[in-house]
Amino acid sequence: MRVLIIAGNALAAEAIRRALRHAPACRVIGYVDGRHPCGTLVEDAQPDVVVVDGMMPGATALSRLRDARAAVPNAKLVLLSDRMEPRQLAAAAAAGADAAISKNGHLGSVGMLVREVAAGNVFHAFRPPPATAQDQAGVTDALTPRELEILRLVAAGASNGRIASQLWVTEQTVKFHLSNVYRKLGVANRTEASHYAHVTGLLGWRATTQLDAEAA
Repeated sequence: MRVLIIAGNALAAEAIRRALRHAPACRVIGYVDGRHPCGTLVEDAQPDVVVVDGMMPGATALSRLRDARAAVPNAKLVLLSDRMEPRQLAAAAAAGADAAISKNGHLGSVGMLVREVAAGNVFHAFRPPPATAQDQAGVTDALTPRELEILRLVAAGASNGRIASQLWVTEQTVKFHLSNVYRKLGVANRTEASHYAHVTGLLGWRATTQLDAEAA
């Protein structure tokens, strides 16, 4: 299988390449500099598997996961990370990762695990991060009632046209509210917004709050 590495520098990419030598089925076809958007390069390479080094600063790894998912939607995306915390894993899953492998383990096992993920022999549902009432309240307060309403409909799978028809607004208005939702939630698209709303319990928490308010 053809494996493409996305890393922040050549040294990190070489370390990952060496780790993948332990899996003969994995053939590394190249390395992409993850410090910059790389969707076009990934698409040109047409890999079966993309391994993303999670050691890149800030949210860069998540951005590269999004680039790769958009460029090669059928490829397996594997994140190598030294932080296997629920929030980081949930964010990686929302960005498109199929699996995450800890870099704190034996490097010799990385190649075997990547091979098994690519073969469809490994499935692991990332546990949603624990969302406190304070966290949820902060997000809910940031969104307007209309934005919350549109987010709920998006999470239910409604298209922009259907939302516009149901709310008696134009599709452009729906797109405007969605862009605000994406910005406030720190996500890139409707899929990530829906995932965020579900894994954080935002929709369920809001519904409970509304029922409590009505009961009062």
